[in-house]
Amino acid sequence: LADPAAFDSLPAAVDILVNSAGLQHVAAIEEFPPERFELIQRVMVHAPFLLLRRVLPHMYGRGWGRVVNISSVHGLRASAFKSGYVAAKHALEGLSKVTALEGAPHGVTSNCVNPGYVRTPLVERQIAAQAEAHGIPAERVVEEVLLRGSAIKRLIEPEEVAAVAVWLCGPHTGHVTGASLPMDGGWTAA
Repeated sequence: LADPAAFDSLPAAVDILVNSAGLQHVAAIEEFPPERFELIQRVMVHAPFLLLRRVLPHMYGRGWGRVVNISSVHGLRASAFKSGYVAAKHALEGLSKVTALEGAPHGVTSNCVNPGYVRTPLVERQIAAQAEAHGIPAERVVEEVLLRGSAIKRLIEPEEVAAVAVWLCGPHTGHVTGASLPMDGGWTAA
């Protein structure tokens, strides 16, 4: 995803595109390595843009297509020390909305799914790092640190995110477009 030249070799005849990538680096803005910030933007914003350029002509020609962008609660809210990730997810939200507007006349929908913390290797590494930083057991990190602002105090399972993505590609969602669907355990409700 970080190599723009690789996109030319990907298939263009795609009916459903799911953009799901996440890189994280935690640091204050003044200490954030510019090359790491650029890599995060390249993988999480530029790559989805290039994938869309590749597949939208086919979707438009067919008169049907679905784009699902796995964004994040951080596409709707910010957290300190995550400037690269938050900036990328906010940009993905905007790209998704533009795709929804441009795709609508062609039967193409575009939406974002906005999960909170999902049980992934990325989050498991964050839990371990937070446990060390706060001097508390990993089990307490989930409830007291990661999910402090969430009404539901458990990690989201990957299958839950996948189920929402599948639903967005189903036969009854032709009018669901340009949306951001939080599945954050109530984090954005507060």
